[in-house]
Amino acid sequence: MTNSKKIHNLPNNETGLHDYIFSIYDNVAQIFEPPFTEKNKGTAIRRIQDLIQNNTQSPYSKFPDNFVLYHIGYFDNSVAGILDLEPEQVIQFLELTENKE
Repeated sequence: MTNSKKIHNLPNNETGLHDYIFSIYDNVAQIFEPPFTEKNKGTAIRRIQDLIQNNTQSPYSKFPDNFVLYHIGYFDNSVAGILDLEPEQVIQFLELTENKE
């Protein structure tokens, strides 16, 4: 509990200690995939774009309308604490593929 309060009181952008925690939601399976961390929403989107572009046989590339990226929390690497959030939609994978044509 102490870690959560400590994380909650530290502004992410000023300390640089927090990594954002993300999860990909599969709306066909109706589950969230295991989480991953990134420095911010922009780097998470870039990771997903790279995944879609460089893995053309993956479900993410074949069925982008099935997946949504969510921000689900923060990880404070100075105290090994996790602050969970109400899942916040970041971007639908389909949005990352619409301008390819």
